[in-house]
Amino acid sequence: MHRALKGVLWAVVGLVAAVVAAFAWGRLRPPTQEQAKALAVLEADSKPPQGRNAYPWLWFADFDVPADQLDAAYAKDHQRVLAWESNFKPGANSADPIPTPKADFPALPKMSQADRDVLCNWREADCLDKVRAHRDVVNEVLARHRQRLVRDEALSGFDHVWTEMPLNPMASIPAFSASRGLWQTAIAATFLDGHPAQAMEAACTQVATMRRLHAHSNTLVSTLIFAARLRGAVQLFVQLLAASPADEPLPASCAAAFVPVTDADVDLCPSIRAEFTLVGSPEIFGKQEHWYDGLSLNTKATRRMLAPRYGALCNTSLLQRLLSDERVAMPTAAPGFDIFDLISNSAGTILSRIPGPAFDPYLARQQDAAASLRMGALMIWLRETRDHGVSLQQRLAARPAWMHFATSRHVEVTADGKSIHMDVWNNDTSNPWPTAWPLPAGL
Repeated sequence: MHRALKGVLWAVVGLVAAVVAAFAWGRLRPPTQEQAKALAVLEADSKPPQGRNAYPWLWFADFDVPADQLDAAYAKDHQRVLAWESNFKPGANSADPIPTPKADFPALPKMSQADRDVLCNWREADCLDKVRAHRDVVNEVLARHRQRLVRDEALSGFDHVWTEMPLNPMASIPAFSASRGLWQTAIAATFLDGHPAQAMEAACTQVATMRRLHAHSNTLVSTLIFAARLRGAVQLFVQLLAASPADEPLPASCAAAFVPVTDADVDLCPSIRAEFTLVGSPEIFGKQEHWYDGLSLNTKATRRMLAPRYGALCNTSLLQRLLSDERVAMPTAAPGFDIFDLISNSAGTILSRIPGPAFDPYLARQQDAAASLRMGALMIWLRETRDHGVSLQQRLAARPAWMHFATSRHVEVTADGKSIHMDVWNNDTSNPWPTAWPLPAGL
């Protein structure tokens, strides 16, 4: 009996030792080659080395903060948010509410839904016609929100949108859409008021601004919103071009706005790096207050497991496929795991089973934004190289290579010969993007 009990004890000791060894190996083992490569890419610093950051300006989108006092106001609010984040406990009844932007300056008048309905939205099929039909009301809305318009136009002086606020799942974000439609509508109104050159200059400046900020942003929300704003800006430009005399020269800013698309126009990697910082973060489950809280969740191991899924969006070959305008489909299978993961990081293993962001629709939006730039450039090229002795179809076939689209986009002249149809890959059927792009006058 004594010998049997002793055997059982040794078996228990051996089992405990095996579990401890498995736990230690699961925590201490190095990442695989694939994981290490993905982690290196995702942890790289891609912040632009220079230029003006629009994030503080957008953070105070609802406040009349003077430009010369922006940095001081933002630094103060930044510290307030950091203090909140350091004490953040999910699920707890905290006395401190989630901090929203706050400034010691007057708040700008809110835009009502009635005001927004009058303005051109980013998906407006004919902004000129909408403004023309509601001219007096449009003037009233533009006058009422003049300061918001001025602040939105001031984005042309910034180079990137880069947040250094805590990347906490509960943290506030700027009101990126606070001035939605104002700049678009103001440009259309200027055109209809008999100032076409000024309107075209503003339209191309808006395209260049949205393109620059979209290409240099490090949050998924800002990247996708500026992608939408870019598409809307190009659509407005094409509408103005169709309503302009064929011999009216374009400002130099238009050629600068529609240079060939590059990796930056479709790259989602900077935004995915920010998204990845939230994955496996202890803040999702709450602060670890006791040593044993970390037995079931290891952030480092969880990030290691998920890195290949997120790092795939930073692959050079993916950028080449995106630029080719061919549809892409990212792998959706959950990362593999073994017994060592289950023992050393059970909660992290469960977390790795949760579906990640919908990468395919996000990438499709990037490609749709690039396709709109190609379309805008194509319209300029058709206008500047008109040849009445050659059919439009023949001329389209002879356009520069970078202005070509994937065959699956079905880019073709419409039956009435007045516009070019182009399929949209990521579309909302309840609020669809226009698919017809009006041709320049005189073709």
